[in-house]
Amino acid sequence: MLQTRKCLDEIDDLFQSRSGESGTELIDRVVDLYFMTADRQSVEDQDTFGDVMTRMAFAGDTLTRARLAERISRAGGVPRELLQRLACDEIIVARPVLQYSPCLRDGELMSIIGQVEEDHLIATAHRRNLTPPVTDLLMERGGEQVLATMAGNMGAQFSPEGLTRLTEVAQKSSEMQFALSLRPDLAPSPLTRLKRLAEAGFWQGVAESFLMTEENRVADKPGKPKPPAPRAIPRDPDPSGQPAEDPDETVPADRQVTPTDEKALFDAARAGNIEETLEHFSKITQLNETMLEHCLFEAHIPALMVLCKAHGLAPGTFTALLQLKESHTRQPSNDTAGLMRRYDGMTRETAQRIIRFSDKRRMLDEAEDAMEREGDASGH
Repeated sequence: MLQTRKCLDEIDDLFQSRSGESGTELIDRVVDLYFMTADRQSVEDQDTFGDVMTRMAFAGDTLTRARLAERISRAGGVPRELLQRLACDEIIVARPVLQYSPCLRDGELMSIIGQVEEDHLIATAHRRNLTPPVTDLLMERGGEQVLATMAGNMGAQFSPEGLTRLTEVAQKSSEMQFALSLRPDLAPSPLTRLKRLAEAGFWQGVAESFLMTEENRVADKPGKPKPPAPRAIPRDPDPSGQPAEDPDETVPADRQVTPTDEKALFDAARAGNIEETLEHFSKITQLNETMLEHCLFEAHIPALMVLCKAHGLAPGTFTALLQLKESHTRQPSNDTAGLMRRYDGMTRETAQRIIRFSDKRRMLDEAEDAMEREGDASGH
């Protein structure tokens, strides 16, 4: 390590003089040296590296620190002082460290959570593993977006108080209810309390945001509330929290998706060809291209998730469609890994149940609207 320390001193001197190489290149050299010699470093050596990298990083600009943070965010054995300072930096720097670094312990995370802003809390809520003390503090300091992110994070663990808080907030958010419905760690009791699958309002929101285009939606007329539609409301949920089926309702026969059709869809989505993607997607789902365009580019991501799962599409196909959506809308997903876990955790039957209810709800609404129009016409 004597030669290593001599080299480190030389790099530090060069950085101070700023001669010959840019600050970013010098930091890269130090990081390279740190990881190359990690198995031979003493505690004193690690402290020296950490001190030098921290001073160099915070003497540079934000983009230099962002590049450094991205490079070390998934590595083990990173100097703790450097990680903690990067985690409290601007969000472009802090996000990869907060979201991915395996080196941050619960105590350090809780210290960081106590001094950062909402964007930093959201990034922390995406971490692969979160313990109850950390999620409790995130709930205490964060807003609804932080809670919604944790609800969809299958690696987040919650205290009983935390679960109660989540279910309370979810009563006002159909998206959060859907996220909680996919969690395998929730017992039937909070699911039943939440009544997310038995509430007509939740199902109506799911149906509209998932599968209906604007022209298929039936708008409420001012001053003329719609009559209730009892048949559209699932009856008493079974112990698992799932809505009971109508006795005359049967599961529709599965449409068989051939490997050739799915490969054509996958290839078109990966190539970014929207026209061909919609054409192949329509062939598989038997839905018109206008509706599918709405589902791909305007509806929430769970719309795409349900549609793909209901037709038995592979996770890779869902990912290709998701990437096409992100590229077209320029709105990247912050938690692709979490979405894939949710996709894997959803059963095909659950997705088909949502679509059946959507179809039934739409037909009932259209029938009610037609009756109202007939009544208005006969009144003139």
